[in-house]
Amino acid sequence: MNYNDEILSLDSVVDGRETLPRNPKKEWGKRDPANLKGMVFHQSLEERGSASGNAKYHSGPNHISEDGLPGLSYTLFVEKDGKCFLANDVESKTYSQGYGGRPGDENEEFIGVCFGGNFYGTGYQGTQEPTPAQLQTARALWDHCKKLWGWSDEDLYGHCDFGKPACPGFELMELVDSIRPARFFSAVEKQKALLELGYYKGDIDGQWGLECKAALVEFQRVAGLIPDGVWGTKTSAAIRVAME
Repeated sequence: MNYNDEILSLDSVVDGRETLPRNPKKEWGKRDPANLKGMVFHQSLEERGSASGNAKYHSGPNHISEDGLPGLSYTLFVEKDGKCFLANDVESKTYSQGYGGRPGDENEEFIGVCFGGNFYGTGYQGTQEPTPAQLQTARALWDHCKKLWGWSDEDLYGHCDFGKPACPGFELMELVDSIRPARFFSAVEKQKALLELGYYKGDIDGQWGLECKAALVEFQRVAGLIPDGVWGTKTSAAIRVAME
C-alpha cells in the first residue's frame, strides 16, 4: 500500500514534499509505516501558522538542532484555512513527539500532525484558537487515517500525552477527548463525575468550559496529580478510583 497516495486522496491535503523548505544536507531516518500505532496532534506555538514558515525554521538553526533538521518536523501540517500539507513521506521518521517516558520509539510508532497557530494550553497563554476549518480537517484526517491503518479511537493522542502540557492546546484536546470517550470519558461523563465527587457545581450540558477545567484542576490537586487541567490517563484512572 502507498500510504502517501492514500493520504493525498483527501481533498484537504496537498503535497508539500517538494515545495516546502528543506535542508539539502540532511535526511530523515526511515520507518515502516505499516507499523504505525496512532496519530499525535501538535500546535506550532506561533501566530502565523504557515507550513512554509515552520519548515524554514525547522530546516535551519532551531531549538532542536543548531545546524537544522532535514525539513518540517511533522508528517502533516494544517494551516488556518484547513489546508493540510503532506510535508514528509509517511516513511520518514520525523522528530515530532520527543520523548515523554513511554517505552519504545515514539517517533517511529506515531504520525505527527501539527496545526499552525498559537493556541491556549496548560500553563501557556496563547493568543489564538484553532479555526473551524482546522478542526474540520483534524477530524477528517483522523477518520481517514483510522480507517487506513485500522486504528481504534484510543490511538489518537495530543502531544500533552507525551510530556508537553501546552501542546496541542485546550480546543484540540477537547476534540481528541471527544473522539476517545471510552478511554477518557465524554464531556457529559466528566461533568457528572466531577459533580458526584463535589468539585463541579454547574450544569450537565456537555460544554467543557472554564468552570469544568477549574473543577478538574482542584480534583487533580487533591488527588496528588499534576494540576494541569488535562484529562489524561492518570486523571481518568484517579477519577474511576475516587468514584468507586
